[in-house]
Amino acid sequence: MNNIESRMNLSIYHLIQFPRTYFPGNGLTRYPAILALHGHGGSERDLIGLAPDLPENLLWVSGRGPVVFAPGAYDWYPVTQFGRPDPNLLEQALGKIDQFIGELLENYPIDPKKVFLMGFSQGSMISMSFLLTRPDRIAGVVAQSGYVPMQSNLAINLAGIKGKPVVMTHGFEDASMPLDWSQQSRDYLMNHGLDVEYHNFHMGHTITAESLAAVRKWLEKQLANE
Repeated sequence: MNNIESRMNLSIYHLIQFPRTYFPGNGLTRYPAILALHGHGGSERDLIGLAPDLPENLLWVSGRGPVVFAPGAYDWYPVTQFGRPDPNLLEQALGKIDQFIGELLENYPIDPKKVFLMGFSQGSMISMSFLLTRPDRIAGVVAQSGYVPMQSNLAINLAGIKGKPVVMTHGFEDASMPLDWSQQSRDYLMNHGLDVEYHNFHMGHTITAESLAAVRKWLEKQLANE
C-alpha cells in the first residue's frame, strides 16, 4: 500500500490510502474501496491501520465524524440516548455519508459498484443503517461490534436490500455493546432478506486478529463475486 494521505478537499475530513498498483494519471482503472467509519469518540485514524491485514487491492478512505465529542474525538451524530439514536440526527448523518460517497466517486478512482462500508461500534450502526436505507449506493457492509437501531424509524428500502451482503463480528465479552443487540440485529437483517455472515469471538469491544481474519475472508469472497 502507498503512504496514507490526509485530505480536506471534500465535505468530510478523511485519510486516503491508494492501492500499491495505483499510478496517478491512469484514469481508466477503478478500484474497489473501503469507507471506514470509526466508533463513538474515535477518529479517522482508528481503522485505517487495518488495511495491511485485508485485501491489498482496496482503496481505503477513513472518515472523521463531523460532530466533536471531545478534543480529538468525534461522532457521526450527537448521542442523546445510548442505543437509541434520534431519528432526525441519524438521518442527517446518513445524508452526510451519502453526499460524501458521491464526492468520493467524483474525485477518486473508485469502482461505484464495489464500495464497502466498514464500521466499528457507532460506525457499524451507521453502516448497517445506510445499507438498509440506501442499498444501491454500496456493495456491502463490514459491521464490527455494532447493532441495527431498530427503534429509530429507518426508512428501509425493502426491495433494494434483498440479498445484500453483510458480515458481522461481535465479542462474547463485549461490555460496551450488548451481545444480544448484535444477535437481534443479525436476525433482523436476515428476516429482511439480507445475506448475513455472523461471527462471535471471545473478545471485548474491539477488533482482533481472529475477527479480522473472518472479515478478510468475507471481503475476498465479495471481491471474487463482483
